[in-house]
Amino acid sequence: MPLEVELSPFQKEKLQSYFKFLEPDANGKLESHSLDRILKRIFEFTRWQKDSAKALQCKEIHTAFFEILFEKAVEEGGKRGMASLDDWYHIWAHILPGCKGMSNFPVWLRLMPKMLFDMIDRNGDGLITEEELIRFYREMVKVEDPALEGHTKEAYKDMTDGGRYPLNLDGYEQIFANFLIGKTPHGPGKYIFGCFKHDNTNWQLIAPLSTHDDAHSAKPKEENKIVQEKRPKKFGVLFT
Repeated sequence: MPLEVELSPFQKEKLQSYFKFLEPDANGKLESHSLDRILKRIFEFTRWQKDSAKALQCKEIHTAFFEILFEKAVEEGGKRGMASLDDWYHIWAHILPGCKGMSNFPVWLRLMPKMLFDMIDRNGDGLITEEELIRFYREMVKVEDPALEGHTKEAYKDMTDGGRYPLNLDGYEQIFANFLIGKTPHGPGKYIFGCFKHDNTNWQLIAPLSTHDDAHSAKPKEENKIVQEKRPKKFGVLFT
């Protein structure tokens, strides 16, 4: 029997924000037309030409993602070509056991944060700015929050450790890992799809991890920063 992890209430809340991002239908289910809708929105937001390298990769990643999701939904007794929110939770409950960082995820999932990063980084300079993040929340995530700019400022502060580190791809990938793995509001992963309502908790960015750490041993880079909670006598990625 495949391993399964119990998702915490906060993990479910974060994953629900991701589910809504993927354009479920009027009945709150993801189906084949959801793929068409999310790709249409992405291409309108990014202005990527449909035959461009980024657009083609985006379509390939999301197509694989939806195919896997629908397969898992059928395994759980659901209808073919359709997935409910509960089906969505089940796929993550089977993906996450044993995962400590991005390198532990399936290949198609490891490509997802880069695709999101490229969407947000509209000027292509390799950095996400506060203004780019606000636009992503407003136009792509559809956050309806009258205090969006203020909340984004706080989110950006957390995602860059108070401005100590630029929000580049390396940092964003670690934040995305925290989004999936973190069971509590610790760390900035909650901001990937704009979960603002929880109080900020102490965490820090540290670099680099030991190359003996399995989750980060493939290509250690001097500039890599790892999201970590501030806990005494601990070193490494803490996703609790």
